[in-house]
Amino acid sequence: TFGVPTTRWPAERDRVRRLLQEKGYQRVLGRPLVFVFGVDLAQPEVARRWTELRASLRSASLDPYCVFMGWDPAKDFAAHATQGFAAVSAYAHPGSEPSFTRYVEAFERHAWDSAQRTRTPYVPLVTTGWDKRPRQDHPVSWEKGAAYLSQPTFPAPATPTEIAEHLSRALAFVDSHPETCPARTVILYAWNEHDEGGWLCPTWTPTGRPDQQRLEAIRKVLKP
Repeated sequence: TFGVPTTRWPAERDRVRRLLQEKGYQRVLGRPLVFVFGVDLAQPEVARRWTELRASLRSASLDPYCVFMGWDPAKDFAAHATQGFAAVSAYAHPGSEPSFTRYVEAFERHAWDSAQRTRTPYVPLVTTGWDKRPRQDHPVSWEKGAAYLSQPTFPAPATPTEIAEHLSRALAFVDSHPETCPARTVILYAWNEHDEGGWLCPTWTPTGRPDQQRLEAIRKVLKP
């Protein structure tokens, strides 16, 4: 959104406003929910566009619940709370622990517990994995020089049960800490990031049938 050419920016700004006005758009606390990731607000032009977008949304009587997607809850919120962000979260969590269970336990301590301890408004990330070996074999242009390119070990693929247990803990965390999670929501990474290790999208079984075990596992948590 913020990286479009100058001539396209007004149309992109207006497109975002229209999206937030759609009837079925996700809302929390009565406000459109907006996650912002990969945006460097220290760049003057990006900061200008962000300010302009917020003004455009206010003129349309929109007050989005903006969540900054970073890496360290307390530091991220301290840096961005004055820029219109109501809370922080994360897009993903890198890790090298071979066990998926231990990988997410370490992440929960790093992010969830630290957000609660520092009273940081937070939307818990529920991660479904982190295995970027496909990108080691087939590098992408926008991640040249990334640390994962030389990483020897990644977490094992998550089982449906492990994902469901991680999600259950996230929902319990939200229920137990309303002051930390006022939006009462979580975000799952990801639908189809197959080459980053996290996915919920059905895959093929050896028999040629869709493998929906991950979706079935989270369905049982969300609608027991």
